[in-house]
Amino acid sequence: MSRETGRLAGKVACITGAGSGLGRAMALRFAEEGATIAAQDLREEAADETVKLLDGDGHRAFGGDVCDEGDMVSMFAQIHGTWGRLDVQVNNAGVSRLPGDGFDEMMAGQGSQMSLMGYEAFSKMMAIHAGGTFLGTREAVKLMGEGGSVITLSSIAGLAGWGPVHYAAAKGAVLGFTRAASRELGAMGIRINAIAPGVIDTPMTADVDEAMLAPMVMMTPLRRQGTAEEV
Repeated sequence: MSRETGRLAGKVACITGAGSGLGRAMALRFAEEGATIAAQDLREEAADETVKLLDGDGHRAFGGDVCDEGDMVSMFAQIHGTWGRLDVQVNNAGVSRLPGDGFDEMMAGQGSQMSLMGYEAFSKMMAIHAGGTFLGTREAVKLMGEGGSVITLSSIAGLAGWGPVHYAAAKGAVLGFTRAASRELGAMGIRINAIAPGVIDTPMTADVDEAMLAPMVMMTPLRRQGTAEEV
């Protein structure tokens, strides 16, 4: 049975972190459904590679850092200048590890990751996930009318406390933000919803030690990692 297509025809969608993994998979699917894509990534060349893979014409790649206010304000100004509006915003950009987060030292047997984690690494993780989600949502809703949709990417880590504390805390913050924002944006006719995937086979999880992934996979009903396309 063929799946329905064309459900996003005429819509403009911005997807952050679209250069790989879930972001690229979402960009491909949205374009297949007829959307015009603003593909953002920290590495503009990665976003550009995604754009080259998309069905249809008129898509555009953007570089920039989602937790840099100037970068985000500039990108959404360009989106407004190019299309005049935005219908869908997907706050997907994120990382699971950062320099100074204590992971390597923990694996070397020097102690728990939290006891070895630097505050800068913790703060940066919060800025990328929670701050990036805030900035992306704030700027996106300025370009949206009634019927607009914002999608935020949390994680099972934010619900169940899986993984390192900085990542779980950041993803939990995304959930709290989404709940609070839904009350305000709902009055404007704009929906905001969070997705909380489990362990997904992407470049981000490829860097995670197998010894850490295995217990999380075993707690997953399917007993395997999910795929970006399934999300």
